[in-house]
Amino acid sequence: MSALVASRCFLHLRPGLELCLRSRPLTPRSSWVKVMARFRREPPRRNLLSCRQGAFEEGNAAMDKAMRSTDEQLSHCKDGNGTGLDPVGKNFVNEFAQLSLEEEASDDVVCGISESVVRDVGKAAIELLAARAFTVSELRKKLQSKKYPVDAVDTVVADFKSRGLLNDGFYAESFSRSRWISSTWGPRRIKQALRQKGVPEAEVDQATRRVFQDGHGHGKEATYGISEASMDHLFAQASKQWKRGQNLTLENRRGRIVRWLQYRGFNWAVTNAIVRKLEAQHPP
Repeated sequence: MSALVASRCFLHLRPGLELCLRSRPLTPRSSWVKVMARFRREPPRRNLLSCRQGAFEEGNAAMDKAMRSTDEQLSHCKDGNGTGLDPVGKNFVNEFAQLSLEEEASDDVVCGISESVVRDVGKAAIELLAARAFTVSELRKKLQSKKYPVDAVDTVVADFKSRGLLNDGFYAESFSRSRWISSTWGPRRIKQALRQKGVPEAEVDQATRRVFQDGHGHGKEATYGISEASMDHLFAQASKQWKRGQNLTLENRRGRIVRWLQYRGFNWAVTNAIVRKLEAQHPP
């Protein structure tokens, strides 16, 4: 009986073992039988009751002592060996503060890296713009091809636009005037090139109007879409090409100058007017 009482006390202290012990069948052993026989031979039941009561009291006392010991250990934040635990005390607060500082430091590092990358992107953009002019789209693609982060590239591009270092309108007008004067490009070819460079359509139209039109909107400008001064410049350049084909027949010379004008982006109205004027002033 004392063994049974002790086992119950043990199960009370260690409830996790109760399922394991209950799952096993309780088979009586010979030693248990002898003990029970000895208790049966003892006539006074008061001794048995006192034994039960004493065993229970001892078990309860042991359990209370263990629980008090555990509470004291937790309250003093020490384990069984006397090592400090401090689950919610100073050490825990210090560890939490240290973790917060590490997170703040990591955020600063990230911000520092980001700022460093932005500076690198800005430096690369300045070097590119020092070599030649770029549109906004061209510069963005060029910087992204160098494997810079997209957000850093967008930041630099927006900053350069706000400071006037990037301006698609100025670029489109400068490009149009340069191609018109040096290569005799017409409005159609210039517009196509600017679209490929990512210039917005509104900037493209405005740039070609400034180069090929004088704003009066009458005479040759209304008929051909380009000003009289532009027609005169085009006729002078076409005359050079016409003279180079003096050994050709009239049809071949006409076809040659038509292809030259069409390739440079002039519409049929301008092309036909130039060819007729060339034939009139330079007869075969």
